[in-house]
Amino acid sequence: MDDKELLNMISKNAEMGVIGIDAVKDYAYSEKFKKELMNQREEYNKIYHSAHNMLVESGSEVEHPNAMAKMSTEMMSRMKTMKDHSDSKIAEMMLQGSAMGVAKVIRNLNEYDASNSEITNLGEKLRKTEELNIENMKRYL
Repeated sequence: MDDKELLNMISKNAEMGVIGIDAVKDYAYSEKFKKELMNQREEYNKIYHSAHNMLVESGSEVEHPNAMAKMSTEMMSRMKTMKDHSDSKIAEMMLQGSAMGVAKVIRNLNEYDASNSEITNLGEKLRKTEELNIENMKRYL
């Protein structure tokens, strides 16, 4: 995996985090939980913009999640929250998304040649953010 591929994976993963949070944030019941979701969204946004800027600076094309992935995330979120929109259910959904994100980041970091420490560090920041999100969501289950 080269720099461009890893940066695009980081960018897309963070963008999907934002999309996922945007799909459920209005259903959150408690203000404390809403604040937690917005803090996570802010972290994903920072990571997304860092990856985006690195891609642009290197002259690489910025890839976004495909429309089907976005639509699927939004539709599944709406369907799951229709049935149960408790903070616990939303936390479970967010935890599952972050767990998939952790696995994807680790797999891609292991495939990366680690030639650029700034990119490696950004990937590690995303991994740590996802792991922290999991820990934070556990409190709401």
